[in-house]
Amino acid sequence: MMTTRDYQIVNFITDFKVATTSTIAEVFFPSIYACYKRLAVMYDENVIKRTRDFVSQEYIYHVKKTPPKQLKHSLLVTDFYRELHKKAEILNFKIEPVYGDIRPDAIFGYKSHGMIYMGLLEVEISHKGFNSNKYEKFYISDNYKNHYPIMPTVFIVGDNVKLPDKCNVKYKVIKTDFSNFKL
Repeated sequence: MMTTRDYQIVNFITDFKVATTSTIAEVFFPSIYACYKRLAVMYDENVIKRTRDFVSQEYIYHVKKTPPKQLKHSLLVTDFYRELHKKAEILNFKIEPVYGDIRPDAIFGYKSHGMIYMGLLEVEISHKGFNSNKYEKFYISDNYKNHYPIMPTVFIVGDNVKLPDKCNVKYKVIKTDFSNFKL
């Protein structure tokens, strides 16, 4: 029998495309063991699918027959959510919104130390490099004001991110292992 939390987990996995056991445990459960048990039931009842990550030996859950083609990218978006959840109260988190010429991986609001902040997420693991020009143009054109009172900070998850010397937008670069994650 599905619980309210089970439906929340299915919705989370559907929105994010994938989630690891550790992410689901961090966001939804008081202990990893309770998480293992519920996910096993949901898997056995064919509510969710799973694939094993052969590097970490952790299960990756998804709702479609197969994980997404950009699995690493999708996992980094989910992992970012998990790390943000550890450090702040997440007020909202929307995957892949479109604002004119930009389509970040996510837009989110969070509360930290009594203050409310907004951020845009970009996961950059391709060899093309991070395109800061689109965010600089978005800022200069004032198009962000159609959607937000201030320009959100752009959080970039990637290991080889190079930013221009002069930026109008506030950027935070986070390594893919999240070892330098700070708000």
